[in-house]
Amino acid sequence: MPERLRIALRATRLLLHLGLGLLTAAAVRIDISGRLRPEPIARRWFMGLLAILGIRLIVHGEALRKPRLTAANHISWLDIAVLAACEETRFIAKSEIRDWPIAGWLANAAGTFYIRRGKGGARPLAEKLVPHLAAGGSVVLFPEGTTTDGRDVRSFHARLFSAPIEADVWVQPVALRYGPGRAGRQVAPFIGDDDLVRHILRLLREPTLTVEVRYCAPIRARGYDRDTLAQHAQAAVRTALGLPPLQTAAPALAA
Repeated sequence: MPERLRIALRATRLLLHLGLGLLTAAAVRIDISGRLRPEPIARRWFMGLLAILGIRLIVHGEALRKPRLTAANHISWLDIAVLAACEETRFIAKSEIRDWPIAGWLANAAGTFYIRRGKGGARPLAEKLVPHLAAGGSVVLFPEGTTTDGRDVRSFHARLFSAPIEADVWVQPVALRYGPGRAGRQVAPFIGDDDLVRHILRLLREPTLTVEVRYCAPIRARGYDRDTLAQHAQAAVRTALGLPPLQTAAPALAA
């Protein structure tokens, strides 16, 4: 099949899938019965999105089947699709996304928790996260606070690690690594001056793209302070990616 036709067909499928997502989001928002749970619906939708984009998952380990905060390194908006396709969960995002067209509508329907940037933004969010986690829920946090090119892992901001401590649940570090495109260069990172449309077009040009998801050993949050817990999570991700530790950390507490 000629490349232009292949890209056009994939773009058409993507637009139709976005339309389906918006209809589903509307159904979830107006469902007063509460029967439409956002997590499984979002998982199916994101699995479809990855299939359209030709993204192949390679998963090492498994998600802990207990309430937890998942702490992952952050490379691209694709990280959300990847982890949502792996498991039923919710996400933490910056508050600006709430009002974005399309992305915001989908995020709202998926039950996303929002954090306001700047001083004082973490506490109101933690007050929502703690009961969610204590009730058996899970949530994904990208504690670097920004995307990177994936070659390194930045320090994990500790302020939201207080939520799993207060809820007495687990933290599971997750390491993400994207393979190169067909020309040997990285196309997954969403950084710098990238805009979403150009990034999606780059992805549509790739016949396939591989992403490795490595679930690290979970850490029981009980007994930690938030700074030490964040350091342990970051160290686990760095180790899973084959990166040297930034500092010596004490052994994780036993379950």
